[in-house]
Amino acid sequence: MKATGAFVFLSLALFCFFSDVTSQGGGKSQGGKVDCGEFRDPKVYCTRESNPHCGSDGQTYGNKCSFCKAMVESGGKVTLKHQGKC
Repeated sequence: MKATGAFVFLSLALFCFFSDVTSQGGGKSQGGKVDCGEFRDPKVYCTRESNPHCGSDGQTYGNKCSFCKAMVESGGKVTLKHQGKC
């Protein structure tokens, strides 16, 4: 029973990890979409983690959170060009 539970937990963890990678294009995909739902609340503050996102405005945002905040502030005019520095 414990082995089955461990297998299910590990499978779920791997699924969550890989679904997040593929939803973000797996790297430097052109014109990818980012799910910004968790950052739409103005009370959410961004961390200083480094995970650059290149916006369609030519600006490099430090991470997903800062990119999403810029996207919301622009009314959706800023889109993801690719992950990584511009």
